[in-house]
Amino acid sequence: MNSKLNKRIRNIKLQKKIMTAEEAAEQIKDGMIVATSGFTPAGYPKAIPLALAKRVKMSKEKLQISLLTGASVGEELDGALTEASIIARRYPYQTNKLLRDNINSGKIAYANIHLSHFAQQVRYGFFGEIDLAIIEAIAIDEEGNIIPSTSVGVSPTFINRAKSIIVEVNNGQPLELEGIHDIYQPQDPPNRYPVPLIKAGNRIGTTYIPTNPKKIKAIVITDIKDQPSPLAPIDENSKKIASHIVNFLENEVKHNRLPQNLLPLQS
Repeated sequence: MNSKLNKRIRNIKLQKKIMTAEEAAEQIKDGMIVATSGFTPAGYPKAIPLALAKRVKMSKEKLQISLLTGASVGEELDGALTEASIIARRYPYQTNKLLRDNINSGKIAYANIHLSHFAQQVRYGFFGEIDLAIIEAIAIDEEGNIIPSTSVGVSPTFINRAKSIIVEVNNGQPLELEGIHDIYQPQDPPNRYPVPLIKAGNRIGTTYIPTNPKKIKAIVITDIKDQPSPLAPIDENSKKIASHIVNFLENEVKHNRLPQNLLPLQS
């Protein structure tokens, strides 16, 4: 057990911060601005939101937070907290049906924000001071830096700006993910320079998110896997949509508005 733990939490002092999800969730208070990792929906915290939702449901206490994420996240976060009436405000993007219904009915305040603008807006202070960041990681290195799991998103900004940090170390995410990330944060305007990437193989940052270990107040060990959104089966409507798109692109090429290779396309 110690050998496995030492691979995941390499800063021995921080091992003293390990606690249950229920204990960590006690640090979330009414009115807080809480930011979490997660992006479409991968690498988001799961154990702590589930524990918080369970606590609020059982105690019937009044607890509402503003929730900031990188993008959409899974059912264990958006779904569970919405069902327990914990989310008062939500930024910048979501795909959860229950959350969407609550936004449309006016129960939850929401603003849909361009994802590439969000980190800078957080650094500018547009959303207030972040009280707590909850970040999923595969490990914490010897210096206390966080090695993220299956997403990065706005996590570097959240970690830098938050007053306190809780880390969910997910044993269900393979340690082999270490090294896949290239964490680079540009300066804000008017001091921003071009991103110094010259070739596809260049690395310009770090494999970890620089973290002040003194801000880490709790570490929760979990093994809950990501729950990605399922793809709908192909039906006649989707075939027709695809046909229209292909016809449109072929027409653009025919009229020399697009080249034969179509350039990179993003859905």
